[in-house]
Amino acid sequence: MAVITGTDWDGRADYLEQKKKAFARFYFVSNQALLDILANGNDPIKVCYYLGDCFDGIKMLDFQKDPVHARVACGMFSKEDEYVPFGEDYHLEGPVETYLANLETHVRKQLHDVLEVAKINAENWEVDKPREEWLRDYCAQVALVASQIIWTDEVSRCFEELEGGSENAMKDYKRVYDDRIEKLIRQVQQDLPTDLRVKIITLITIDVHARDVVESFITKKLTEASAFQWQSQLRFYWAQKPGEEKKTCLVRMCDWSTTYMYEYVGNCGRLVITPLTDRCYITLTQALNLIMGGAPAGPAGTGKTETTKDLSRAIGLPVFVFNCSDQMNYLSMAQIFMGLAQSGAWGCFDEFNRISIEVLSVVSTQVKSILDAIKEGKKRFQFMDEEIHLIPTCGFFITMNPGYAGRTELPENLKALFRSCAMIIPDVLFICENMLMSEGFINARALAHKFVTLYSLCSALLSKALHYDWGLRAVKAVLRQAGSLKRADTAVDEEMLLMRALRDFNIAKITTD
Repeated sequence: MAVITGTDWDGRADYLEQKKKAFARFYFVSNQALLDILANGNDPIKVCYYLGDCFDGIKMLDFQKDPVHARVACGMFSKEDEYVPFGEDYHLEGPVETYLANLETHVRKQLHDVLEVAKINAENWEVDKPREEWLRDYCAQVALVASQIIWTDEVSRCFEELEGGSENAMKDYKRVYDDRIEKLIRQVQQDLPTDLRVKIITLITIDVHARDVVESFITKKLTEASAFQWQSQLRFYWAQKPGEEKKTCLVRMCDWSTTYMYEYVGNCGRLVITPLTDRCYITLTQALNLIMGGAPAGPAGTGKTETTKDLSRAIGLPVFVFNCSDQMNYLSMAQIFMGLAQSGAWGCFDEFNRISIEVLSVVSTQVKSILDAIKEGKKRFQFMDEEIHLIPTCGFFITMNPGYAGRTELPENLKALFRSCAMIIPDVLFICENMLMSEGFINARALAHKFVTLYSLCSALLSKALHYDWGLRAVKAVLRQAGSLKRADTAVDEEMLLMRALRDFNIAKITTD
């Protein structure tokens, strides 16, 4: 430990660099925190206080109470306090960087094995345990992915039936899906524990989008699985990869495909998928397919960062978000890129155009060297005069707000490495309908139309007083209030409940000016 705490700063930097290369997520931890982790490496309970810095979904491990097995974990807690038991106990043995790296592998294996069982049981929703009971047996992530695998399989089967001459296959399936959503909405109306409520709301969020997709197929009279409208959806398959014995979850969108990576994301909810989200997903996945970075651009509040994070959660990949500033230099950026390349994680750089032009010119060279190594299929490559390991799932995403003052114009050689995506106005109608369903409203579509029309008229016709807010933030606040009223009395007419929430929330701030 003398090397760490003494005056030999170069020696300490070399020591920390060795540890970072052994466990690449240490690149995203401050040096002070890393020193604390290394100093307490023999005490996994103390190390667990820093787990959230390395694993975004994990808050704490559940250790056995027996002092003899104090270094044996039998489960994990998410930041939302969701508990996930391990099928096999995990022994935290050896150096801290080794047992944390092995923990990553162990968690992924556990999620894969549980998903396999969940998917098999989900195939019998209609004859065995109903879906609203089935989802209680699994963590939110597994329940969601298994549901998406089943949806992909069922829609594919509908297309086969349509091609075989069964004209009403898709319409019949939509009725089944509507019934599933209604059962989940009725669950939300009950008094539920917070973690179960969030899980069901997440499933409703994804289910509503799945229903809308099926509805669009019926409207457009699609009969073939090769149609772009189906190929452009994020689809989940339980299949065998070439050269591998076990089946796993494969994710496809257009001509891009990847293996689901089983990073534990917790019970954090998911973004409402709107047409804007779909377009952004297509742009970002095609950027990955072309081995480029993604660059969503648009005003604040349009979901640039959240959409990137949501896509990473959808495919089970870790994502690290960095708030950029003009204080960042090429060395700090190099450390981040080394961490991303060696961990296979995504990096999302918020307000990327705040970085100074001198640094950006070096960053373009750094990013290009990693992307070139992925194109060439290298396992190891030269980066900043060092040979490092490369996991090709790593990705680079930058968000920019062109309207802010003091922003830098990106160099052309850097622009060429990223595929841009314009995000202008969030689809409030879709978000409103989804939130109403999540709060337990059955007649959500009609109520959402009325709600959004009312707020649009208020925004256009009332004065521009500073205390008026008719945006998405205000919409969410009203809907949460409406949800509380709905749960308090489920028998009252839904339109009356929403009117009451609107009145309580807005009447006091309406002025005569």
